[in-house]
Amino acid sequence: MAQKKSRSHSENAEHSQGTPGRVALIGAVRTPFVRSFGVFERETPLSLSIRPATEVIARTGANASDIDEVIWGAVVPQTKNPNIARDIALFAGLPKSIPGYTLNRACASSLQTVQLAADAIAAGRNRMVLAGGVEVLSDVPITFSDEARRFLTRLSRTKTLKEKLMMLSDFNPKAFLPKPPALAEPFTGFTMGEHGEQMAVKNDISRDRQDELAMRSHHRATTAIEKGYLKEEIVPVWSGVAKENFVDADNLVRGDTSIEALSKLKPAFDKRNGTLTAGNSSALTDGASAVLLASSSYAEEHGLPIMGYVVDSVTVAVDPRDQLLIGPAYAIPRLLQKHNLKLSDVGVYEIHEAFAAQVLSCLDAMSNTRFCQEKLGLDGAFGVVDPARMNIDGGSIAYGHPFGATGGRLVGRALRIAQRTGSRYAVVAICAAGGMGQAMLLEAPQH
Repeated sequence: MAQKKSRSHSENAEHSQGTPGRVALIGAVRTPFVRSFGVFERETPLSLSIRPATEVIARTGANASDIDEVIWGAVVPQTKNPNIARDIALFAGLPKSIPGYTLNRACASSLQTVQLAADAIAAGRNRMVLAGGVEVLSDVPITFSDEARRFLTRLSRTKTLKEKLMMLSDFNPKAFLPKPPALAEPFTGFTMGEHGEQMAVKNDISRDRQDELAMRSHHRATTAIEKGYLKEEIVPVWSGVAKENFVDADNLVRGDTSIEALSKLKPAFDKRNGTLTAGNSSALTDGASAVLLASSSYAEEHGLPIMGYVVDSVTVAVDPRDQLLIGPAYAIPRLLQKHNLKLSDVGVYEIHEAFAAQVLSCLDAMSNTRFCQEKLGLDGAFGVVDPARMNIDGGSIAYGHPFGATGGRLVGRALRIAQRTGSRYAVVAICAAGGMGQAMLLEAPQH
């Protein structure tokens, strides 16, 4: 892409001083979200991230040399590119003066990168920031046991062949069996799905309600695809060893799903009494998303498109042993109360669908008087989210959930829907491992 002569980062920082105005979101794109261990199995988090990162700059017409920082989210630790944000700047052909850092706030990671970018812009430290996130579960690092690690470390420090041979005599082949990726919560010992089952039982969330939400998610996503609503959002990717696979669409959306088909699926986590299935849960997914933000004054001065504005966000945490994924039920009320808004003031809700049981638990909690009194300190129930305003184009159960990338998808989709429907406010909310949750308030341009 064409670039002006790059200024040093110190010059960028100096230039960004002054009155930044509001924080504008000027672009949001993503790769297709695809089932893990499929068409993206040869991709790495870096290769997949570069595609939307460069495309969002090109599509908006932004000058890459004016980007002050890259902030990227990734949940599964990467050994090849531990600071993938800086590597994006280096390998994507962006100015080498752009610093970057990578973070992990579990499933809310890329939503957090958007908020950190907004904070830096609002404070006047930066004027334009590239945020986003990625997850390629097809490329999960495989580890070995602690015993194997200690053996290899000692072996590398031995100086003579005799010492090495003596160590090899104590070699334990079983210690080198690969360890599968950890799926359980460290604090509780239960997997995310097991926690979802616990929430379904505690909140009396029936299998029928879960399947109904899952079907609606797929049907709405199918309608959005058929109407072309995702065309501006998705960046095609050439993948494979010889880049032989042209991937330009999500491959998890099932427009033909039905309650009858969903009801036949067996429980995925509690095999005997469970209600969570592969059909009403989000699938393991590969994908990347990118969001470009700038001060409104900079965007207006340079004629950049403005999709909307980042108003604020709230992050919460609860005891994971209670309800691990209940965070949005805390975060949404706190966020709206902070800005003197009611649920009915918001026209678009993008609530991450890790599991249908989790979404329904959060919705029920906000409309439950006892929960709101005991957990939120309110006089009564906070209210009911209108289903017609929530996940209007479908949710993560349909599209999939690359852990580090979902937040970027939700932000872009929320503002595109807000513009399409004439809504002023949109709220994005995500539950996250460790008992965390985050909600962000966005505002669409008013014409």
